[in-house]
Amino acid sequence: MSEYAYHVYLTRSGERSVDVTELVQTLTWSGNVNQVGREVRCGLLADRALPLEQGALVTLRSGGKSRFLGPLVSVTRDSQSAVADLGAVDRSWYLTQNEGWYKFQNTAPEQAAASIASTYGLPTGSIAKSGVTVSRKFPGVPLDKILTTLYTLAGEKNGKRYLVGFDGDGRLSVRQKADSASLSISSTMSVTSTWDIGSLQNSVILYTDTGKLVRRIEDEPSIALSGRLSHVLTQRTGEDVSTGARAWLEDHGVQRKLTVQCMGDPRLITGEAVILRDMGSGVSGLFWIDSDSHTWKNGIYTTKLTLNFRNVSSETTAGSEIK
Repeated sequence: MSEYAYHVYLTRSGERSVDVTELVQTLTWSGNVNQVGREVRCGLLADRALPLEQGALVTLRSGGKSRFLGPLVSVTRDSQSAVADLGAVDRSWYLTQNEGWYKFQNTAPEQAAASIASTYGLPTGSIAKSGVTVSRKFPGVPLDKILTTLYTLAGEKNGKRYLVGFDGDGRLSVRQKADSASLSISSTMSVTSTWDIGSLQNSVILYTDTGKLVRRIEDEPSIALSGRLSHVLTQRTGEDVSTGARAWLEDHGVQRKLTVQCMGDPRLITGEAVILRDMGSGVSGLFWIDSDSHTWKNGIYTTKLTLNFRNVSSETTAGSEIK
């Protein structure tokens, strides 16, 4: 059994939190690089006195700190069962369910994030500074797509990768993905490996905003194996997007991933870098977590991860260019 205990709390608006940990039968806490939010799914012995209603909040604590805070979004009851199935999403709910109309002209993504958070009353935590400005118009676009698009555009300029999300205390955060690991896995329960070229693009063509070819940046060994598969980037006057072009090639090369199951550790979440040193499977190296699923059941805590050989992030392109 893992050293990490957990506690689940339900809170009705304006009332004290209720610790429902003893009623929990199964609990899963998960995240994915392709979505802003983290989720909690819980099988709970349903007490009629519990606040299982619209407006309730779910809090998960593990390893001595808050890991999740967000609204209860679904409850399913079965007349043949005493267990209710609960679904909760962190405060990314307020990004995905709200659409905004914005026009950002030469704006740093971190400034846009602060502005959106202020408008919608979202508390903020650590917001990564990109060091670049971007321009984009968003007529009626979900807020999560606005933020991820702005940071995708920033990454095309500076070659960095970002994750938009909410921390365990429910604060909007944007973090730059790490290039090195402070976490490690030395023992696994199972390891499955996969390679995939379904999203392969091995050539980036740079054009001016008037359509004039600037140059190509290519992965020639990949082209020799699979043919040329091109992505187009626009390079405006005074810009140099070659760093972003190389990052694009890296993100869209051969995807080599591992699915790893190990004993539970709440630090192993999407976006983190980890060193895998597994003597049993013989697999070792530096990986990035693309998805994570933490499950507590029958007193046992396990973690299932999708590990990527490459450091990638969610790429979103919403809205339109400003003419």
